[in-house]
Amino acid sequence: MPTEPRSGNVEVGGVRWLGRMIDKARLEANGEIEALDLEYPCPMDQRLLSEMGVDPDKFQELAVGATTDEQIIVALKNLGVKVLN
Repeated sequence: MPTEPRSGNVEVGGVRWLGRMIDKARLEANGEIEALDLEYPCPMDQRLLSEMGVDPDKFQELAVGATTDEQIIVALKNLGVKVLN
């Protein structure tokens, strides 16, 4: 059984939900998300992605390609995302 994603209340880069969305994007890429009865991108993911101006597929690519949250934050900042600390 895959590991449950982080709580949406956990902040990553000063943004709630980002850590959960990272975990869910990885679960989706690994074909494990349905085992947890979750969806990526769900409406909350879509809202955050819209605020960041990032396509769900691009975000998933970043999440899978990074080994740490910090790498994802750097990649998002390089894309011009302004909502991060």
